[in-house]
Amino acid sequence: MVSTTTSIDTVGVNMVILIGEVTSPPVQRTLQTGEVVSSFDMATQLEEGRISVPIACAGECDTTHVGDSVCVVGMVRRRFFRSGAGVTSRTEVLADQVISMRRKANVRKAVSRLLENLSTDLEI
Repeated sequence: MVSTTTSIDTVGVNMVILIGEVTSPPVQRTLQTGEVVSSFDMATQLEEGRISVPIACAGECDTTHVGDSVCVVGMVRRRFFRSGAGVTSRTEVLADQVISMRRKANVRKAVSRLLENLSTDLEI
């Protein structure tokens, strides 16, 4: 077997696909800019156990409820904000899409689109 190394000539790739269960109700807040942001937690089940992941999305996310099985497509980001303890940071997934797993065709389309973008970014 021949092993080859593929050179990736790109700045970087930041793409996330998560499938799991919503574990906290969405909370909406309005930023100083007037933009509405929603956030909730979800959990994915792996062999190592359950992993909790914080999710943020632009706008209201009122179609997601605790216990729903969802697919989240987005990117990882770390944001900084002021709190009582000074400047704090949080790493979260910034969702482009939150899709109910009951909508299989929509999930397939979103995942396919993400994989096509990845192939294009990696030129493979």
